[in-house]
Amino acid sequence: MTVTDAPGRVAADDARPGGSGAGAAWHDVRMAPDPAPLVGRDAELATLRRVVDDARGGAGGTVVVSGEAGIGKTRLVAEVLASLDGDVLVARGQCADSGSGPVPYAGLEGVVRDLVDALGADDVLAAAGPAADALGAIVPGLVAQRPGVASGRGPEVLADLLSTVASGRPVVVVLEDLHWSDDATRSTLVRLARAARTSALAVVATFRSDDVGRRHPLRTTLAELDRARLAARLEVGPLGADEVAALARAVDPRGGADGVALAELVERSGGVPFYVEELACCLGDDLPLSLRDVLLVRYSQLSPEAQALCRTVAAAGQRASLDLLAAVLGEDALATAEPAVREAVDAVVLVAEADGYRFRHALLQEAVAEELLPSERRRLHTAYAEALAGLPATVPRLAEIADHWWHAHLPDRALAAAVAAQAAAGHDAASSTAVALGERALEMWDLVPDAERLTGTTHHDLLLAVAEAQHSASLLDRALALTRQALAEWPADDPAGRASTLGQVAVHTLRTGDDAGRALLDEALATAPPDDLGTLGPLLRLKARTAMLDGDHAVAVDAADRGLDAARGTGDRALEAVLLNTRGVARVDAGDLAGVDDLAASRRLAGDDWDAISRFHTNMSDQHVKLGEFERARALASAGADLARARGAGWGSLAMLEGNVAEALIGLGRWDEAAAWYERSVPLVAPSQFAVYLTERWTWLTLWRGDGERAQSMGRRYRAQWLRHDRIEMQVRARVRATLAELALERGDVDEALDLVSPALDPGRLTGAYALTVLVVAARAVAQARAQGRPVDDAPYRAALAAVSWPTRGVWATVFAAELGDAPWSAVAALDVVDGAPAHLRPYALLRDGEAHLDADDRSAARGLLTAAVEAGEEIGAGLVTTRATALLDDAGLLARRARPSAAPAEGLASLTEREVQVLDLVAQGLTNGQVAERLFISRKTASVHVSAILRKLGVTSRTEAAVLARTTGSAGSPSSEGVSVAHGPPSAP
Repeated sequence: MTVTDAPGRVAADDARPGGSGAGAAWHDVRMAPDPAPLVGRDAELATLRRVVDDARGGAGGTVVVSGEAGIGKTRLVAEVLASLDGDVLVARGQCADSGSGPVPYAGLEGVVRDLVDALGADDVLAAAGPAADALGAIVPGLVAQRPGVASGRGPEVLADLLSTVASGRPVVVVLEDLHWSDDATRSTLVRLARAARTSALAVVATFRSDDVGRRHPLRTTLAELDRARLAARLEVGPLGADEVAALARAVDPRGGADGVALAELVERSGGVPFYVEELACCLGDDLPLSLRDVLLVRYSQLSPEAQALCRTVAAAGQRASLDLLAAVLGEDALATAEPAVREAVDAVVLVAEADGYRFRHALLQEAVAEELLPSERRRLHTAYAEALAGLPATVPRLAEIADHWWHAHLPDRALAAAVAAQAAAGHDAASSTAVALGERALEMWDLVPDAERLTGTTHHDLLLAVAEAQHSASLLDRALALTRQALAEWPADDPAGRASTLGQVAVHTLRTGDDAGRALLDEALATAPPDDLGTLGPLLRLKARTAMLDGDHAVAVDAADRGLDAARGTGDRALEAVLLNTRGVARVDAGDLAGVDDLAASRRLAGDDWDAISRFHTNMSDQHVKLGEFERARALASAGADLARARGAGWGSLAMLEGNVAEALIGLGRWDEAAAWYERSVPLVAPSQFAVYLTERWTWLTLWRGDGERAQSMGRRYRAQWLRHDRIEMQVRARVRATLAELALERGDVDEALDLVSPALDPGRLTGAYALTVLVVAARAVAQARAQGRPVDDAPYRAALAAVSWPTRGVWATVFAAELGDAPWSAVAALDVVDGAPAHLRPYALLRDGEAHLDADDRSAARGLLTAAVEAGEEIGAGLVTTRATALLDDAGLLARRARPSAAPAEGLASLTEREVQVLDLVAQGLTNGQVAERLFISRKTASVHVSAILRKLGVTSRTEAAVLARTTGSAGSPSSEGVSVAHGPPSAP
């Protein structure tokens, strides 16, 4: 971490270690002070200082600072950091662009290095825990990366590390220039933004708004941060005329200029501080006409030697280390260039750092780089590429080498370097870099004679590698297009290779939601040589998995059996374990519960293979969820998640296991815990088939927790993605259709609901547990249609239910019968979690039973049942139930109220603080203390204290009475609480 004793000045103890050559030259060079004070940014400074103060208080936050190039984002951040006390640890990273794309991990490397500088490498690695080796990808040489574990773990490990450090002291993390960010940096930002809300962590991120176009990947990240309210946005705008004049007078060495010159400066600079500072030295003279001339004002005033030194640094990028400059220029030449260095630093063109030089601003580097002559460009970029090639190979370094050969206009070397760097980036899960380098390699391929010999690969193999990178970056359509091209180019005399590639085409086709992939998979199997077990085994695995997911159980079992024969024939134990797992799931879903033996056998066969181990814990826990054995499911998934963390597994497998934990928690009624996990984790999952599972459960839980408006919004946002995968997977088909149907019933759209549940009538599309949950929603839709006076034949649904064989059929058949009026709701209320009934069925059934007794004018029984529904709903956080039961009690005049003076309610409401009014409004909407805490970004304990104070001030004994008082009286004049809008129909089916 750079230690500063004043803004813009480097302390003496930052001198580069070493005593000769380039190192010796450094000791007499100091960074020049910033040319001007910060002008006109009081409001922006206050916003940034506020988030740091919040972090000191234990609950920080995130601010994303945006503005056009030169507007002063970095200067603004530097001003805040310079004012911090020594108790605050600052970790700062800066993203970088190599010309072809983001430099991988550039935005994270500085953060880790600052942590190491402040705490020491040993303490940093200890705080990072078992997955600390993932930091080796971010800072090569810090720690050796373990073989055989997932790549791409850096973001979650770094975010956890920073959260751990923030538990002991305030931490400010700065991520600059996100317009050049890679996928790892964007993922880290989201994770940090979530962690910052409940820790002593402040996150400040900056980006150029003019460099983030409509399709820039940063837009997706920013949209997610906005939707989840995880970050404040701070747009830094241009200075006003008076502020421009003040800044110009502070910069102008002649003490200012006349009004005409200042007016021209205001117009020419557009209020951008960087341009003001560059133009201020020209006041009284003819101002430069073009932007390029503005940027080069200071550079053009340097001596030829200093200009040449600046061009050398510009060829390296925005900064160049002393070691690299020494390798390019030679130690003696760099030492001789000391006067030129000092001249450039004094002119504030270059800035001296502890281990090299950087340009004062990226715009200036870009302008100076354009000054390179063609021969000079080739010479310098070649020298940099060769110097970097002599250093240990890392993904960022390989990417830089490829870019230098590209800028040197040497296509043969550029192609070879790009292919090598693409392979390394793909292996290290640096998806955005792998995509950029791969696309460049494909673009150059035809320009280089004998490309195969030069790169050691073929064009069709390269297409497959780039397609995999595109898939990792969630660019599914592009991945499919490249894979199809690879198939078209595959040699006809390699049937095994063609079959494997056709299998990849099938997989990518299915991943885009196109069920035509099934036929392609069959074609791949038919193409494979019948005696080539090494090719057949993986293809049969794909066939078995695809059929299993689609609910085609017999086909899945048959393909798995044939695949097992192939795996055993080749001795591939890992493939054998996966196929046993797939066969076990297919057998259980078909009703053959002995299939769990296959799952157990797959775990024994897995040995230490993490892929097979994680599949066991994921699929076995999922089976127990479907069997209604929620505690067993939670234990299995939790054990798998613990193993994942201990092994330093990647986020993908960990998220699957934790997602199953969350689903089990829903069944157990621990909804606040489940909701907190979804809020924290879903935004971190890239669009995929797995994301469908999570977003559907999250939406369902949001609806049942009582936030119907948000649930409807989520349903609209995810619907297209959900239904895209509906065609290829039974679990998706059942879950998303049931949830979308419930949302439709909430809107009163019975026709849409009935249309959505129609697959339940086709035993080929929904079976077992999946059919049951959809059929109860169908029964609810039928009953609601009949209540509207529309005759709907329920016989097909009854026949479909009769055809289902599953251990929990009795639970769901009871709910089905109650929905259609064939059984009392008391029978549903009597069901318990030990019966395989998820926890929300009891409060829901009490609500429906109370409603039925109210309709029968049995007010006493209705009062007891509805009150019990409120209590049971509050216990698990089922706001949908508690709000509606409370509304029914209130409308019927059945709420018990303590005797009090008539003026007491108004006086009590008037005594509430502003925060208590906010809490009461949320309580009136049926939110639990945990949900209130989540909505207001406070701790659960604080929310509980507020609720207790509200009950005391209002003179009521329960949250229910407080909610009714808010609905009938209005909470202290709060507009949102004056008559909480409550639908009087019962909630949709579970």
